[in-house]
Amino acid sequence: IKAIGVLIFKEPKRKSVYTLEEGVDYKLEDAADYEGCKKLVLKRLSSDDGDREMEEGNNANDREELLRIAMGDGVWQDRRVQSLLEMEPGKCSIRQSYMKLPSTPYELLTVDQVLRRIMPTVAAASTDDENNARHCNPVIEEVPSSFEIAGHIAHVNLREESLPYKYLIGRAILDKNRPKIRVVVNKIGNIENEYRTFPMEILAGDSLDVGEVERLCAAAGEGNGGGCEGGSEGSAVQIKIGPQHQQLMEVEVKEHGCKLRLDFAKVYWNSRLQGEHDRIVQQIVRDASSKKETTIVADAMAGVGPFAIPLTFSNATHYHTTKIICHANDLNPISYKYLNVNAKVNKCYPDRLTTYNLDGREFIHKMNEEKVDVDHFIMNLPAMAPEFLDAFRGWRFMASGEDGDDTDGKKRPMVHVHCFGEKARPGNIEETARVEGQVRERCERALGCGIAEEEDEFRVRVVRDVGPRKNMLCASFCLPVEVSGVEKLVLPSGGVSEQMNGKREWRGDEGSNGNVGTQPPSHKKTKES
Repeated sequence: IKAIGVLIFKEPKRKSVYTLEEGVDYKLEDAADYEGCKKLVLKRLSSDDGDREMEEGNNANDREELLRIAMGDGVWQDRRVQSLLEMEPGKCSIRQSYMKLPSTPYELLTVDQVLRRIMPTVAAASTDDENNARHCNPVIEEVPSSFEIAGHIAHVNLREESLPYKYLIGRAILDKNRPKIRVVVNKIGNIENEYRTFPMEILAGDSLDVGEVERLCAAAGEGNGGGCEGGSEGSAVQIKIGPQHQQLMEVEVKEHGCKLRLDFAKVYWNSRLQGEHDRIVQQIVRDASSKKETTIVADAMAGVGPFAIPLTFSNATHYHTTKIICHANDLNPISYKYLNVNAKVNKCYPDRLTTYNLDGREFIHKMNEEKVDVDHFIMNLPAMAPEFLDAFRGWRFMASGEDGDDTDGKKRPMVHVHCFGEKARPGNIEETARVEGQVRERCERALGCGIAEEEDEFRVRVVRDVGPRKNMLCASFCLPVEVSGVEKLVLPSGGVSEQMNGKREWRGDEGSNGNVGTQPPSHKKTKES
C-alpha cells in the first residue's frame, strides 16, 4: 500500500490539452505511435522567452522556415486550431480574446477569479489600453477580493480605482458566499464622530433593488454627458445605509463561546481583533486563578462587550473556579444598549457584571471615588486611549492585600492601553526600542509622571498590522505610585458638556512634578472600542 501511495503521488500528472476532430485525415505517418490521436500544446511565451529562443541559435530565417514546415502539417488545418491562433508571416501566437474566454463555469470560480475577468488588472493592461482609454477606467493594481465578515455582513474598503466596479464586486462576493453573507457594504468615509462609527453604502444584498441601481447609474451617466469626467457612472451612485436598513444591519457574532449582538452601522466592531480579545481575557483569567481573592476588571471603553462578556458569562470554564467581577462602560448609548442585551443573552449575572453609560474619564474617576479595588483597567480605544490616562492623576491607591502587587503597601492596578504606532522592521532592535519609547512617552505625558520599565512592568506588543507604516499596539503596565502626587484632573460638573467638544479643564500642567505636557490633548469624548 505504501509503494502504491508513493507511485500515485510522485507520478507526473497528465492532462489532455486539445484533441483533434475525429474522422479527419491529418496524414499521420506512424499513427500507431500516437495511438490514433495527436495532441496540440499551445504555450504562451513572453517577449523575454522569445528573445531567449532567438539567442539560442534560431535566427529569423530559420524560425520562419521551421514555422512554415510545422504549418504544413495537417494539424494546423483544423478549424478549432485556426480559431485559437493569430497567423502572421513568421509568427504564430494564441489569440488574446481566446485567453480571456471563461473556460470554467461561473459556479466554480472564486471571487478573485471572477473579478480578474471583469476588471482591467495590470496583467491585462497591455491588451486593453484602447478599451480602458475609451471608458476612462483606471488599471487595477490589486483585485479587491478580500473582505471582513461580521455575522451576515461582508465589509470591504474599496480603493478609488475600484469604485467604478463596486456593484460587480459586491455581487461577486454575495454570489460566492451565500447563504452565510446576506449583504455587502463599503466604507465611504473616515471615522470622524465620537463613537468611532463610519458611513457605509450597500453594494449588494437582500435589500438592494438591482433595477433601481441600474436606473441611478444610467441617470448618473447621462448627467456626465457620457464623458469621463468624475469617473464611471457606477462610482457616482451611493446607496447609503439609513434607518430603513436597521434590521439588515443587526448581526450576531460568536467569540470564545459567547454570542454578541450589535448594529454594525451604529457601533464599532472589528472582527480582526478577535485574537486580541482572547489574549486579554486569558491573561486576566490566569492572573485571577493565581489569587485567592476576587479579581475586579474595569473596561473603560467596553463597546458591546468583547472583553466583559467572555470574562463574566456563566458558561465560561473559569466561572465556578475563579471569581471575576467586571465593570463595563461605554459612551455610545447604542453600544451600551447592546452591552446589556449581550449580558442577558449570555447570562452574565448582575453580581458579576455592572454596566455604565459614561464618558471614559468620568468612569475612571467613579471607580476611584467609590473605592472599587480594580485589578485590571482595559482601555481599548487605539486612536486616543493613552490621552485618557490623565484621568488617573491624583489616584488614591488602595491598601495592598497579601496577594496584591504592591509598592510601599499600595495595590497598583494593571493598565492595558491600546494605541496606534509606527511599524518597526522585524528583528530591528533600534526601531523597536524607538517605537516603545514613543508609546511610553505618550503615556507618561498623560499621567503626569514617569513609568519605570522594570518596576512598573512596562511592556508593548504588536496587536495587528494596520497599514504599510502603522501597527496597532497594546501597552501594559502597573499604575505608577508617583501618579498619586500629580494634581487631579477636574472634570466639569453635571457630566460632559457637548460645547466643550471633549476638552477638559486642565490644572497642574505647570509647576507639577513629573513629565507633564503643557498642552491638553486635542480629542473628543471617549469612543467605543
